[in-house]
Amino acid sequence: MPDDVPAALPLVALIAGLASGAMLINVPFAVAALVVCALLARKSAFLFAALGITLAAYHTNIRANETRALASLDLTQFVVIDAPLERDWASRPPIHMLRVRCFEANGIAIDRPLSLYAHFDPPPIGMRATIHVEGLLHENDRGELVVTVKSPRLMRYSGTLSSFDPERWNRAAAMRIERLAPDHPHEVALAEALALGRGERLDDELRDGFRRGGTYHLLVFSGMQIALAAAAIAFALRRHTDILLLAFSILAPLFIGPTASVSRASIGIGLYALSRLLKRPTSLPNLWCVAALLRLIIAPPDLTDAAFQLTYAGAGALIFIAKPFRKRWLAYAAAAELTLTPLTLFHFHQYVLGGSIATLLLTPLISTMLVISGFACIVPSAKLMIAIAALNSMCSAINDLSAACSGIFAAPPVASLIIGFGAALVALACTRGRLRAVLMSVAVSIPTIAAIAQHHPATPRMIAFDVGQGDSIAIQDGDHAILIDGGPSDALLLPQLAGQGIRHLDAVFLTHAHPDHCGALPALLDRVPVDQLWISPRRFTGDCAQQLLGTAVPIHLVHDRDSANFGAIRVEAHALPHTFRRSSENNASCVLRVQLERRRILLTGDIEREAESQLIERNLRADILKVAHHGSRSSSTPAFLDSVHPHLAVISCGRRNLFGHPHDEVLERLQERGIRVLRTDRDRTIAIDLREIDTSHWPD
Repeated sequence: MPDDVPAALPLVALIAGLASGAMLINVPFAVAALVVCALLARKSAFLFAALGITLAAYHTNIRANETRALASLDLTQFVVIDAPLERDWASRPPIHMLRVRCFEANGIAIDRPLSLYAHFDPPPIGMRATIHVEGLLHENDRGELVVTVKSPRLMRYSGTLSSFDPERWNRAAAMRIERLAPDHPHEVALAEALALGRGERLDDELRDGFRRGGTYHLLVFSGMQIALAAAAIAFALRRHTDILLLAFSILAPLFIGPTASVSRASIGIGLYALSRLLKRPTSLPNLWCVAALLRLIIAPPDLTDAAFQLTYAGAGALIFIAKPFRKRWLAYAAAAELTLTPLTLFHFHQYVLGGSIATLLLTPLISTMLVISGFACIVPSAKLMIAIAALNSMCSAINDLSAACSGIFAAPPVASLIIGFGAALVALACTRGRLRAVLMSVAVSIPTIAAIAQHHPATPRMIAFDVGQGDSIAIQDGDHAILIDGGPSDALLLPQLAGQGIRHLDAVFLTHAHPDHCGALPALLDRVPVDQLWISPRRFTGDCAQQLLGTAVPIHLVHDRDSANFGAIRVEAHALPHTFRRSSENNASCVLRVQLERRRILLTGDIEREAESQLIERNLRADILKVAHHGSRSSSTPAFLDSVHPHLAVISCGRRNLFGHPHDEVLERLQERGIRVLRTDRDRTIAIDLREIDTSHWPD
């Protein structure tokens, strides 16, 4: 048994315990964890496994209590929310959003993040300590708690931060540099994010550029800033360095906020300083293990957190896989890519070949920008903003090069991740040197190989994606695929496209330019190869429409009864020339009838009863109907349903959406006609095999 990383055994045992503790009722999981610990043959392993199981069970119980507490609230009525203020409003006019880490709802403490949305300009927070709002509390499509504040009269601030509170110092620095925001908005946003950990002002385009380049972790305040500040302390103050570093590791989370990334870095620095003060210096590999062990004891849910996994997996790759080899610069890049690729595929359905190299190139630029940002927070200067702008231009150029080697791909199966990274941890604890590096390399490559080897059905399919309150449907046949609408967000759509094995589209059809149908398409056209974009020129207005007009993808303007073939997929478009007085944009939706082998699919966008009445005479019979306007009572008239005579209806709508879709009247009409109904709010993403679908119970 190697002794160069003594903390590895407890770490592996704790992770095994945490992984099984949340599923304690499933005895095989708990037994498997104890078997792993037995194989490690150390008494401490059993103790830490038991600790992991206990912690996981404890936090599972807390979550269950919070769920019961939320269930006890009448969420159809306004809820009184009180929460501590840790950040400022992020403005995306006409909507402003504020995130809080925990809150009270009608006096019940909830230790979960909450997003507050205001459709008015909220007053400046200043040095206020808490916020009080009244509004409807609900979960959005991603399971996040949100409250929409309807009026300024339903919101107020209270309390004032103490003069000795480090968070007050952070806000004072932000208020000082914000004087330059009118003339240098992007540069001030960067300075606040890098030096103060306040990323509220960063625009989506800047965030997306760093994400696509695989370097977003450098943009926000994270371990790099903590490490640079600690290095500056150690270099400038040779005496009492360890005491100062320990104090810094305590103050940093108080100044920036107790974010996970800051806490992880502070734990590492604090452990290093403490070991030196106690005259028990530790090695870097052991420090990595102890820091991860301590963080998981403090915050067990971090085990499944993407940032935690990426942080420690990346650092571990450099320490345990790359270091034993001679050509370290090449080994560092290869180890980082090998280890982080399966995690980015799993969490983001994205790969970035060369992301580690881009990180190496950007680190000195970001570090310089960080130093300048720190000075700007002390002495605001337009010249410093110009320097930040120049450095950011260089960073953007590098990110663009890195993004050229990025793309979306299917996520590896969960089992392959557990096997691969579990085996890597066992190799870490039980081997050493180059043998350990080789075994860990082989182990962490298992999930990537599994992702590549996944088989995706080649049979004709219709896929209704769960994109929340919106529409997005793909028709796929072998290597050919088309997409009708994109839903409200690329963050919801792109991972699902990759998960279905769709990485190229013959055509994208936009029924109409409302955000819940169009929102994801600009990003999709930029990141997924698309041969054609079909749009109707009628009522084609809005921000999303303008973005699409600037795309490099060939655009086909749809005319009534246009048709085209994409392999065996035949599409016929119905764009009514009539201008409707009521709901003119919805009724102007382009209706598509798709023929694939023996099946006909009618895709109706958001048309309402006025457009339906004119389509009845066209005899648009179909086997499958995409119910119009998310199941709104304004659509799906009895006459239209009788005309289409579908056997299966698909409704795309968001869980617990504020519109009450689908409406009961529509569901009753479908039930009366014996039409089977599938819904994305209930059934999530719906994949229908058009060859094997059971039609035995369908009416003639």
